[in-house]
Parts: sequence; structure tokens; C-alpha cells
Amino acid sequence: MLHSVDSSMVPSSQRPIPFKMRPDLVVKRVEYRGVPSWVVKDPVGLKYHRLDPEQQRCLELLNGERNLEQLEKALCEEFPSLHLQLSDVQGLVTELHKKNIVYSDRPGQGASLLEIQREQDKKKRWNAVKNLLYLRLPGWDPEPTLRFLYPYVKFLFHPLFIFLASAFVISSWVLLLVNFSTFQAKLPEFQQFFGWPNLIYLWVTLALIKILHEFGHGMSCLHFGGECHEMGVMLLVFSPTLYCDVTDSWMMRNKWHRILIGAAGIIVEVFISAIAIYTWWFTQPGLLHHLALNLFFVTTVTTVIFNANPLMRFDGYYMMSDFLEIPNLRPKADKTLREKFAWFCLGIEPKPDRTMPTSGRFWFILFAISAWLYRWIVVFGITLFLYTVLKPYELQSIGITLAFFSVVSIFWGMGQAVYQILMAPRQEPISKVRLGFSLIVLAALVTGTMMIPIPWHLESPVLLEPTDLKHVYTTTDGVIEEIFVEPGDVVEPGTVLMRMSNIEKELELQQYRTELKDTEVRINTADKSNNFDEGTYLRESRDNLKRLISQLEKQFEELEVRAPIAGRIIAAPRRPEPKVDPMNHSLSRWTGTPLDKANIKAYLEPKTHLMSIAPDENFVAQLVIEQEQRDDLQLEEEVELKFSHLPNETYVARVTEIGDRPLEFAPEALSNKAGGPLATATDEQGNERLQNTSYLARVALTDDVDLLRTGLRGQARFLVDERTAGQWLWRYIRNTFHFRL
Repeated sequence: MLHSVDSSMVPSSQRPIPFKMRPDLVVKRVEYRGVPSWVVKDPVGLKYHRLDPEQQRCLELLNGERNLEQLEKALCEEFPSLHLQLSDVQGLVTELHKKNIVYSDRPGQGASLLEIQREQDKKKRWNAVKNLLYLRLPGWDPEPTLRFLYPYVKFLFHPLFIFLASAFVISSWVLLLVNFSTFQAKLPEFQQFFGWPNLIYLWVTLALIKILHEFGHGMSCLHFGGECHEMGVMLLVFSPTLYCDVTDSWMMRNKWHRILIGAAGIIVEVFISAIAIYTWWFTQPGLLHHLALNLFFVTTVTTVIFNANPLMRFDGYYMMSDFLEIPNLRPKADKTLREKFAWFCLGIEPKPDRTMPTSGRFWFILFAISAWLYRWIVVFGITLFLYTVLKPYELQSIGITLAFFSVVSIFWGMGQAVYQILMAPRQEPISKVRLGFSLIVLAALVTGTMMIPIPWHLESPVLLEPTDLKHVYTTTDGVIEEIFVEPGDVVEPGTVLMRMSNIEKELELQQYRTELKDTEVRINTADKSNNFDEGTYLRESRDNLKRLISQLEKQFEELEVRAPIAGRIIAAPRRPEPKVDPMNHSLSRWTGTPLDKANIKAYLEPKTHLMSIAPDENFVAQLVIEQEQRDDLQLEEEVELKFSHLPNETYVARVTEIGDRPLEFAPEALSNKAGGPLATATDEQGNERLQNTSYLARVALTDDVDLLRTGLRGQARFLVDERTAGQWLWRYIRNTFHFRL
């Protein structure tokens, strides 16, 4: 009589494993440093997995009938050096199930797979929140487009074209190096280059270049026999770029093909950069000249900082990983660093891991630390860039907020790593001695950091003008007839600068002179007739007419403008063209400066600024300081000055004057409309009205002024206070939070 055994009474290790290898998987053998690995391609989910030999053999042995003990026996026979146990084999099966490369005929598998998918989606969303400066959006399948375009661009991979392109790129670098000083002198200022509307041009240029960059990856992958099934939009520092998934290159056995696919985008940008160099060098200032500079900046800076740098997980990282034949280089380096931290600081022994490197651990740790430090440098650089660009528009808080979230995400990742180390199951306890020593070292580092003196400096835009500048104004209205000087001319006192006319006053003077003659005749007649009353009245009228004539003659003398002092002529501030008002049909006033030849016959009102005269070669720097900075700047305070055309020179001078009244209009050269740092709005008269309350301060410059010129702009830097990092932190806390008992 046979008795059936209840399946629930059978040990789990003897029950059949209900998993089989998916028949649609594509598997290829790839060697890394002579060690074989298997790359598994999921053609449905377009996911790729790299398996070790024991993982691949475990996948092949899963047939839905073998149990855990049988699987362990088979693996131990093939890999006796691994000393696998049942728990290890169970972990292998679980890992294969998580990768979704096995399937089961049994019901109820959908729920577990759905849960795994939810966890993956949750992780993706959290990664997106952590990386606000690097957002990756869902994409599309570019394979049909790439196959359509490939016949037209196949010549780009011909050795002859590669040789000619390389020679072209090298020649552009030689041109740049030979004429580097000239290139540097022709570069625009920061605010001019990153101001509106050039920021829009940069934004569009970056988007277009990155499209070509990513198509370079896709085309090269197709050329070497791979496939590309995902391309999408990525926001890098809120600038639109593309991304192209060429993970199919993992299936290639030739590592140089993988490296070239990773470098294809960089090669495209380097070639475009060479074109931009030649275009910029051989064109005159204009739109094309300006766009070529944008093209050079985008293809050079982004390539160096992001794409080609192996410390960030972009093209350079994957190229180095393939060159060294170390897959998953960054995760392995990070894990090595965590294990060393856990051992030295907590006394926790790392668990044996067959996937981790057994040699060269120092270089893995060095790479992990370098990548971590470089991430901080990039975050700081992006924050400083956004703050500087957005500050003229009072939007610097956006850059600070983004930096705050980026820094929080970095610290969150560090805290999460420490938490995982502490919460990981282990048999041995944490070493209290090492933990205590680590806490003491940490406290010492924090204390030392808080004691570092940090000076707090403020910066203000600067415009240079001569010292004791004598302004020349019109004292009466009139029409410009002749202009005898130009900006830069040297004049002596009394030199005629400009001659004006006034037809109305000429007619008025002629009328008064006629009335004076008539009055003289009437006085003679009254005297002869002994009419004393009328004679007295007429004499009063004559005196009044003489006074009026004298005033008009003086005004006519003032129509001939003369130099009040000796010195060099400086043009008056330029008057911009007023806004066009369709409801106002009155004639527009003169524009430019009164010394422009185009303004001859222009009508000038009284108190019009004609020009200025610099009596000597000394200069004064005009500082435009914001309202919250005014109380921080004191008279006789030392100020450092840097001018745009002298980036290596620093001038030190003292404050001689601080304005009491707010400045209404900005100097034209400092307006963001002219590439300056000050945010202004053009009013109906064409003046640049300041958007923020600001004051004018002056700093006298008397030493080493040979290289200075009128109208130069730059930055002034002055010390507000010097405190330790801890004092600044406490000051910030007290100003942010109000503690009350």
C-alpha cells in the first residue's frame, strides 16, 4: 500500500524551484581582463545584465524541476573553489528573479513582479528628486531614424575622413595656442556673455549640439553592429539636452568598439569646436561671430566638465571603465570605500563578495573620494554660476535653493550609506573603541572647521571716470551750429568747444535794439518839449531795454561754449533713443552725445550736459552699492578693484565719498542692456532706471593709472567682517530663528 507524502512536509531545499530561463533572452560571452562574463539582454524591457560564470550557469540550470540541493550540487561540481552553500545558491536564484530574466508557470508570480516594478519606479522618482540639476525624462525608439540616416553619414567612419578631421582639429588647436593672447583679449565680459539675449542663444546652442552629440553615440553603435532603442530629453542644469541609451554596446566583445561608441559624442563636439574656432577667428564682430563663440564655449566647457571627465558618470566614465575592463567601476569603488570606513571607524569586517576586486583597492578608494570631491566642486561651481547670472535680476535665491537641495541630497546619501552599514545584519558587534576614536576625530574636525576664520566680502560694480571732472552744460537753449572738438582732444582754458545759435533770441534782440533807438528819439522829443513826466517814464523804459539787451548779449556769448579749464575732452553720457510711442506724434529729441556730428542742427535745452573735461590723468571709481550694503561700506575703507580688461591687475584704494540720496538712473555702461551687471528698465525717455535702490560711492585712484581709461567697468570688493565659520553659522541661526523664553 503506497502512502503519498504531503508536499508541505518536504524540506524547502528539496522542492522544485519553479523558475526557468526566459527563452527570448540574448546571451553573449564577454571577457574582462581574461575573466569571462555573460551579458544578458532582455529584448522586451530593453535591460542588460552582466552575469558572473556561476550566475550564468545557475540561470542555465533552472528548468522548473531542479530543487535547491540539486542546483547546489551541480554548481559546486563546476565551481569547487567558490564553496557555495544553500544560502548562496538561494541568493543567486533570488537575484536572477529580481532581474526578471526567469519566469514561472505557477500562478501568483505577477504580484511579486509588480511589487519589484513598483520599487524600481519609486527608486527612479526618488533619484529624480535628489538630482534636480540632472533630470532625465522618458524617451522614444530612435532605431528607425538611425537606420534611415546611416547610409548618408557612413562616410564619417572612413579612415580617410577620420585622418582629415583629426588634422583639421589639431590645426584649430594650434591656431588657438599661437594666438591665445589675442583670443583672450577678444573675449566678452562675464555679464555680457551670460546676459540676455545671449543666454537664450547659449541655451538653444546647447540643445542643438547635444542632439548631434547623442546622434553620434547612436550612429557609432549602429556602425559597430549594436542597436539603440531609447533616446530622450534630459535637463542638465535646466538646459535641454538629449540622452541616447547605447547599453547594447555591452554585447560587443571588442572593448575598443565600446570605447569609440562612448567617445563618439565627444568626437562630434570636438570637431564642431574646431569649426567654431575658425569661424570666430575669420569673421568680423556680428551675429555669426557671436554664435561661433557660443558654439566654442558649449562644445569645450561642457565636454571638459561633464562628458569627458571620468569622475562623473557620463561618457568619460564609461570609456575608462571599458579601457580598464572593470565593469561597474563606480559602484565597486563606492562599496570599497564604505567597507574601509566600516572597518577603520566601526570595526566591522566586510563580508566576502566575489564581485569585488581583490587587488588595487587603494585606487578604487582614491577614485571614489575623487569623484565625491569633484561632485562638490561641480555643485559649488553651478551654484556660483547661477547666483552670478541671476543676481542682476534679483533671482539669485533660485540658485541658492537649488544648491541647498543638491547639498542636502549629497548629505542624505552619505547618511543613508552609514545607516545601511549600521543596520546590516552581522554577528560581531561594533567596536566601541574604534567608534569612540572616530567620534573624537569627527568632533575635532568639526571644531577645527568651525574655528576657521572666514572673511565676508561684498562686491559692487564699478565704472571708471577721471578725478575732478569738470562738466560743461548749456546755460541757454539753442541749436548746434559747429562742433570744434572731439572726445580725447586736449584743450586750454577759453578754447571754443561748440557754437550754437538761437533765431528767436536774435529776433528778440533785434526788436529790443529797435525799441531802444525809438525810445532815445522819444526822449529827445520829450526834453525839447519840456515834458518831464514823459521823459522820466521813457528813461526808465530805456534802462529796462538796456538791461534786457545786456542779458541777451550775455546769452549770445554763452552760445559760444568755451573750455572753463585745461584738460582732456570726455564725451557726455550717451542719450539712448526713446521708446516708440504710437500715440505720441511729437518729433524725437537728439540721441547719442552732443559731440556727435550727426547732432549738428539739433536743439539743446538749458542745462544739457555737453561734455566733460578731465584736468589730469588721475581717476575715480564710481561704485554702485545696493541699499543693504550701504551701511557696510565706510569712508576711508580699503577697496580692491578689478577691471575687465586687466584681469590680472588688482588696484587698492580708499573710499572718499558715499552718496546720501538713492541713485535714480544707472550709468549706461553698467546696465544689463549694455552687458553690465545692473538690472535696469528703460523709461519713456530712454534712460536706464535702476530696478533696486542703490547708492553711489567714489574711490580715488592715483597710483599706477597708466593702463586705465575712462569708461572701464569692473568689480569692487571690500571686507565687511571676518569671523570664524562657527560664528557665521550662529549669526545665520539667530537671524533666521527668533528664540524667546
